[in-house]
Amino acid sequence: MGSVAGDAARLSYPPTRRDDSVIDMYHGVPVTDPYRWLEDPESEDTKEFVASQVELAESVLAGCFDRENLRHEVTRLFDHPRHGAPFRRGDKYFYFHNSGLQAQSVLYVQDSLDGEAEVLLDPNALSKDGTVALSTYSVSKDGKYIAYGLSESGSDWVTIRVMNIADKQTLSDKLSWVKFSSISWTHDGKGFFYGRYPAPREVELDAGTETNINLNHEIYYHVVGSDQSEDILCWKDPEHPKYSFGASVTEDGKYIILGTYEGCDPVNKLYYCEICTLPQGIEGFKETKGMLPFVKLIDNFDAQYHVVANDGDEFTFLTNRNAPKNKLVRVDIKKPELWTDILPEHERDVLESADAVNGNQLLRSPVDGKTWTCNLTSAIPEMKIFREISVPGFDRTNFEVKQIFVNSKDGTKIPMFIMSKRDIELDGSHPTLLYGYGGFNISLTPSFSVSRVVLCKNMGFVVCVANIRGGGEYGEEWHKAGARAMKQNCFDDFIACAELLISAGYTSYRQLCIEGGSNGGLLIAACVNQRPDLFGCALAHVGVMDMLRFHKFTIGHAWTTDYGCSDNEEEFHWLIKYSPLHNVRRPWEQSFVNCCQYPAIMLLTADHDDRVVPLHSLKLLATLQYVLCTSIEDTPQVNPIIGRIDVKSGHGAGRPTKKMIDEVADRYSFMANMLDASWTE
Repeated sequence: MGSVAGDAARLSYPPTRRDDSVIDMYHGVPVTDPYRWLEDPESEDTKEFVASQVELAESVLAGCFDRENLRHEVTRLFDHPRHGAPFRRGDKYFYFHNSGLQAQSVLYVQDSLDGEAEVLLDPNALSKDGTVALSTYSVSKDGKYIAYGLSESGSDWVTIRVMNIADKQTLSDKLSWVKFSSISWTHDGKGFFYGRYPAPREVELDAGTETNINLNHEIYYHVVGSDQSEDILCWKDPEHPKYSFGASVTEDGKYIILGTYEGCDPVNKLYYCEICTLPQGIEGFKETKGMLPFVKLIDNFDAQYHVVANDGDEFTFLTNRNAPKNKLVRVDIKKPELWTDILPEHERDVLESADAVNGNQLLRSPVDGKTWTCNLTSAIPEMKIFREISVPGFDRTNFEVKQIFVNSKDGTKIPMFIMSKRDIELDGSHPTLLYGYGGFNISLTPSFSVSRVVLCKNMGFVVCVANIRGGGEYGEEWHKAGARAMKQNCFDDFIACAELLISAGYTSYRQLCIEGGSNGGLLIAACVNQRPDLFGCALAHVGVMDMLRFHKFTIGHAWTTDYGCSDNEEEFHWLIKYSPLHNVRRPWEQSFVNCCQYPAIMLLTADHDDRVVPLHSLKLLATLQYVLCTSIEDTPQVNPIIGRIDVKSGHGAGRPTKKMIDEVADRYSFMANMLDASWTE
């Protein structure tokens, strides 16, 4: 009954109060919730629990030999200049740049692509620790103003400010309690549309630490130079408080497009308002207190409709209506009886996006770390490299990436990318990291990662990404095959990929670590519960762990489109079967061939994660430690179970560079220690 990390002494876990009197009745089924008290982030008991877990985690991490090696090498490779693609507004060009280790990227402005660039907006000047991030922005059509949203400590809450670009002076405009919102200017430059929620009742609030459900999203129009209290309410739907909305102005400035969403499924209603038909303009509605007179073009949730372009009243949409891999259609919105396919659904490939350029052309740009320029006025468009990112010390010829297909439990072929040093011997000796997500129609496509390069280069890791069902890699059918009643397919797919890595000779179960975040954190925790014998280590970031109560906190109700909801009897029975919090079992009391304990586990969360609130990870952490460790004497559970709980961080977006590097050093040194992987220069 040894540990994958060797004959290490058992950890001494801090005592945690357990209240078995908390019992919920779900459709006649009693379910205990002994750590319900951890749902209150402000209680002294919760703060004490967090403090004790932070201390425990640090004591474990302090003994991870390669923590500083990882931190140093990831920092070294991360320290290279990075540029975003430039864009034009008015007669100015704008782009983002990071010199290497800056906490946040800086927005620059220039008169021409080869002109001298000046700093327009530097988020690094807004906080000493880099935890204020630029989360959204929009430059007015004439290039006079930029409206930009700032988030603090990783929270989803955003505060919008406005800057005069000519003199770089920030105006007095300040819009609070903005969340899940874009910014879209009217072409006269007078103001913009944005989305917000009503202000919380609490006067003193550390925004991002609360767990209150987000309801009654609303669309407003803000006139530059005015107070937020004077903003014009353009749309709300109090009869459907869980709906969310997005408003945007078409490229010709003629229409306002309103999208309505009931969750995270790729479906939406779509209304429009013709600005020129408003007798007193948008500002006239400040006095009438009425909402804008939107016309209902699509008034159901049967499919997704995304505006690609319009030529007056004739609109081109990207849609999945009767086309799970998407297609382009055209319709005259004043005569909506006739819809014409202009780019039919492809038999195999998913149409992810389409953009109109140069008036009437479509352009697909390569994704290879380069920024290109393309002259579309010539008969044969000529492409030239504008900028190329170079990572000092990285030689791509030393590595190889290949794609294989794995047979899942039901025979479905699951694609998986495998990255390693070139020509490794398949002798089962390699430490291996398997990453997955599998949800919400999100595709995991190839991208460059400094931390994964370091794992391969310096520790001999094989790094794998599994494109399991639930994602969007093969369109909406692939998504639905891993959602709601079909969610178990995600776990079966991921487990099949892990088994293949072992049977094909890449690794052994003792040297295999699995990792995922958010919905992927759920994936990792569920797979550990179902197959604790298959993994040596597990890293679950900001996971959805309580599948019976997730819909009660912040924006969790939007995820019921992918998961279902325990309020519904049929859906409750789906959820209770795999909910990580409710399926922790002692493997030594079950019939696993290779296993007597759970793998080493690190649950990662953060105090300002108001997307998947920390209570999910905290409750699961307490449950794992109790069931496997503290509830019995001489427990076979020797592998450590710890929580890395960050402060002034959220779900992941906007995290400063140093925090990203510190987390990489912590989680991967823990993984390496548990898998007995060694460092080489």
